[in-house]
Amino acid sequence: MVAFKDSRAVEIINGRAAMIGWMVALGAELSSQTSIGHQVFSEHSITLADGVVRTSTYAGTGFYMIVPVALVALFASLAPSMRNSSPNGLSEEPKAFGPFSPNAEMINGRASMIGLVALPIAEKFINGSALF
Repeated sequence: MVAFKDSRAVEIINGRAAMIGWMVALGAELSSQTSIGHQVFSEHSITLADGVVRTSTYAGTGFYMIVPVALVALFASLAPSMRNSSPNGLSEEPKAFGPFSPNAEMINGRASMIGLVALPIAEKFINGSALF
């Protein structure tokens, strides 16, 4: 399968998933003032009758969005190669279309991957609150 043979294709697919994930995380953070950590994991505290506080962590809404976003990016990236169109964007570099160039897509994908790692780290330094 073309998606897993070439390191460029793997980076493009990961970058596309990261771009979607970055925009979803940033949009949720801006609209609800919820940090990325609280989007992915939720905590619930219960005070028992004897005064002991129990906190449990469970998967949040964002946790369940990770796999669908990755699958959408994978299937959308593989669609042109399944139709045997040329260039397919993975094994063959596509033509530039205005500001949308293969180089810009690679740079934006890399920036999104870095952003998805850097955002929770930055939020950790401000006590887990939303950065934006």
